[in-house]
Amino acid sequence: MFTNFRVIDDFLKQEHFNFLINLKLNDIKKDEIKIYSNKYSEDQKCENSCLELDFIKEFHNTYHKQMMDLLINLYPEKSSLYDYSEFHIIETGADYKYPIHRDTPNKLLSGVVYLSPSVNKGTILYENKVGKNPKIIEWKTNRALLFSRTEKTSFHSYESDKISTRRTLVYNLMTTKLREVCKIEKINYQQIKMREFLNPYIHRFFGKVL
Repeated sequence: MFTNFRVIDDFLKQEHFNFLINLKLNDIKKDEIKIYSNKYSEDQKCENSCLELDFIKEFHNTYHKQMMDLLINLYPEKSSLYDYSEFHIIETGADYKYPIHRDTPNKLLSGVVYLSPSVNKGTILYENKVGKNPKIIEWKTNRALLFSRTEKTSFHSYESDKISTRRTLVYNLMTTKLREVCKIEKINYQQIKMREFLNPYIHRFFGKVL
């Protein structure tokens, strides 16, 4: 059952929140999703698509300790595997819906911060992959939902409210050490690699994931 998560209101400092909600991004269709990828690694190398490099470094310095403390609290065995952080700005059109899924194993700590608009739909948590016992994390601006995934207990989905475009910050602590994650979670490395390779194609053509 999906129980090991944290919800934190007013997660971002006000100046960071204001900056992110006011970012000028491309127009989006009602049934479309756009992901603006930004990364920061432990060797201080950045990759960016919509955030300035100085902002990414400042952001990392501001929140990284808090994120690591959360990971240590939620899944301490994984905390030593950290390699880099993701700061993705994700916009989903008014009619967009992403199916029930578990996050990829290379995500040590998954975080989503609800940015704009003031009213939309939050994240739906489930007991299993067929959607048993849904629990809704209500949308509230600057509210963060954070969890460390497991293979059997972190199924969730998200969608817009059919009225407006939904903007979120997805803030993940990541690893390149997939084999070590699989060992910790006691899951088959080769099966996981194959599933994660296939999932983007299955989602593109069939609208679901394994």
